[in-house]
Amino acid sequence: MRHRPRDEASLRTALIEQLAHLLREIEALQQVIDLVPEPLQTARPLPEEPSVRETYGILVAADEQVFLPTLRALLAGTAERLTLPDDQALQQAEDWNAHPLPDILNRLRQSRQALIALLRTAPPEVWEHRVPCGEEAWDLYQYAYLIIQHDTELLRALAYRLHTAHLPGKPRLMT
Repeated sequence: MRHRPRDEASLRTALIEQLAHLLREIEALQQVIDLVPEPLQTARPLPEEPSVRETYGILVAADEQVFLPTLRALLAGTAERLTLPDDQALQQAEDWNAHPLPDILNRLRQSRQALIALLRTAPPEVWEHRVPCGEEAWDLYQYAYLIIQHDTELLRALAYRLHTAHLPGKPRLMT
């Protein structure tokens, strides 16, 4: 994210569209969620890895507890630091396995829509404003990219686990 295209409005649009991709993923998942058996939704493949519900719960908690408050503070001009997500703490924020997956996905849809709406209203000077984040100073371009990377890493790990799991109606690969 060091070199930005000359058209920063296009970059803002591209980042927001990438963040909106999660909304399309949620919509697609809601169409097939019944194919994922309940035990697979709540099982942890390893003790340190989150379940399907916990993975989506981490995304909800990150939006609700980290990204949205940070963006609101940025827009208000009161942000002293950009907050980074702690996935382990977010996983434990609620008992995500006790919530039905459609409810978790609805919360995620709502929180992500709010996040996108905030970014769309952010004026260019807010996107350029640098605020401490860890040991560096980041602007909103970098922070939006972090949110995208956070989504990507969690969903990539989940997709890998689901790909290797046996789901009803999914043919088993012969080895």
